[in-house]
Amino acid sequence: MMKLEALNKSHIEQAAIIIDEQGIPKNLVWSQYYVVVNGKEYPFKHLVRTAYELATQEQLQFQSNESYRGYVENELGFEFRYYEGGYNFFTKEELEFYSSIVNSDYRKSNTAHQYYGQKLYPIIAKAKFWAEQILVEGFRLRQDGNWLNGHVARIKPYFWPRIYSGEDKDVFFNVEVNGSDEFIGYKLDGYFETTKALPEYKIKLLEEYKNLISWEWPRIPFDKLDEYNWDRLIAESKAYVQKYLPHHNHLKKLLSKESKIARITWNTNGWVKPSGLTGKSTNASFENEHGFGHEEWLFDGDKVINGYKYGFLEPIHKFRSKYEGQVFDLTLYTRDAESNKSFWVTNLKDVEILLPEESEKILAHYKKEGWYDEMKADLYNLNLDSGQLDTWIKEGAEQLFNVKFKASQLNEIPAELIPVLDDNEIPSNRYTLMDLPSGLNEKIDVGVKTGFSFEDSGSEEADLGTKSKRTGRKREIELELKHNILQTKFLKYLQKKYGKAIVKRECTAYGASRIDVTRKTDTGYIFYEIKTYNSLRTSIREGIGQLLEYCLYPNVNEAEGIVLVSHVAPSEEVKTYLSHIKKFINLPFSYIHFDFEQEEIITEI
Repeated sequence: MMKLEALNKSHIEQAAIIIDEQGIPKNLVWSQYYVVVNGKEYPFKHLVRTAYELATQEQLQFQSNESYRGYVENELGFEFRYYEGGYNFFTKEELEFYSSIVNSDYRKSNTAHQYYGQKLYPIIAKAKFWAEQILVEGFRLRQDGNWLNGHVARIKPYFWPRIYSGEDKDVFFNVEVNGSDEFIGYKLDGYFETTKALPEYKIKLLEEYKNLISWEWPRIPFDKLDEYNWDRLIAESKAYVQKYLPHHNHLKKLLSKESKIARITWNTNGWVKPSGLTGKSTNASFENEHGFGHEEWLFDGDKVINGYKYGFLEPIHKFRSKYEGQVFDLTLYTRDAESNKSFWVTNLKDVEILLPEESEKILAHYKKEGWYDEMKADLYNLNLDSGQLDTWIKEGAEQLFNVKFKASQLNEIPAELIPVLDDNEIPSNRYTLMDLPSGLNEKIDVGVKTGFSFEDSGSEEADLGTKSKRTGRKREIELELKHNILQTKFLKYLQKKYGKAIVKRECTAYGASRIDVTRKTDTGYIFYEIKTYNSLRTSIREGIGQLLEYCLYPNVNEAEGIVLVSHVAPSEEVKTYLSHIKKFINLPFSYIHFDFEQEEIITEI
């Protein structure tokens, strides 16, 4: 005789009521077959066991099979539904219960609370199942299986199993069942107000990145879930993960980055091109033997590829395989062997360490554009061994290119080198990556932004010979290629706007000087001076002097307006400075930021 023949329809219906009241034990939630009772779904085995105990006061041990399922379906008249993954979709009843108790205190001694866990286990299990369905290669699952905030014994406001790659310490994808705000959702996110909360500066970085990519957080209200099933929810969740996977990978690099100190070779040309033997290391090294270092072209803004500057850092080279694919914030310093003093250069953000294949692509691009030959010519013009570059790349392009960073940072490099006042701030003078002491960058920034001081600076000594030679200021090199491109495109822009006959380039001024661009007006002339230094402050410093000379020397007034033109967007600080200059000198002076790629004026001050 079949065991289930002891059951009738009312036993099944009463068992369903008990399950509504008591929930489902954790180890019985999984079930591929569900029985529909009064429009609601119940896991087959747990429902039948509960019904059998009602009918016989005995516990039933059985395995689900077609015969048993057939009896309940055909003899007792109940509909069956099959779920391959072992879980039916989120139900209205279980979510309503969760919302009714969310954020409330749990007391084990309170009989009304005794079934809270069993009634929440199905939600927890389904959230885990959902997260498992969106796992991608290389990711792992961190389930959220506890329904209490343990330290306060309070019902948790949401369940949020996460999938993550590498270490679970920064960013992840998660799915969420939120009982407090009554929605289910999924998103790319990071650790905020948890025991794993990121440092404040990383949280700020994460928030800024979210704004940058117009970050989305899809949320489906509980009362809209009747429009969904597992197929639709999983398909949409997977599509989201694939869309945001590149952002996840970028953030993973960004948030795991470290801040380090790195030494670069001494250079008096602003690291735009080699500057020769002066100041190079006196210790046994490549730069001592050959008169130049690998970083000589690090800030050459004429050689930019898709918004990135590529270069070489010796401290990376020594342990390249260890650092490949990582991202660092690097505080660069240099050392002048003549004065035996060290100087802070700049702080480069988000410096990415190249893989060998990317280095090879960059070298090929340099050769195609003629840039590699220009680098060799830079060395030849200083009587240095240009053949060393060929020797380097025989071992691989990573001998010439091992880092990249956003080229926009070239415009933010301080015009002056900042003396290292405390040698203990630099752990070693070797070309290796070193840990950055806490607060050091802020201290350097103070040095950059310290204003005029008579009392706390200067010297009363008249005899310079009794004092050590002042050093530290790097001679900045104007970017010739950018200057030529900018001059050509700006000339065409003005000619198109005002007419070709009244806009010329290279008009002569006193002393055989040549004005970059001159425009004739109904009442006089406008002089335009083009400057393409990495630093806009340097362009202002150099350009205004030239414009004043073209216009006023020796005792004339040749132009009704003088205009400095550059490819650099002014910061808020520089905008304030430019406005202050105009008021102070009381001359018809203005600044134009001209984008030579868009071929239009972006800003005019």
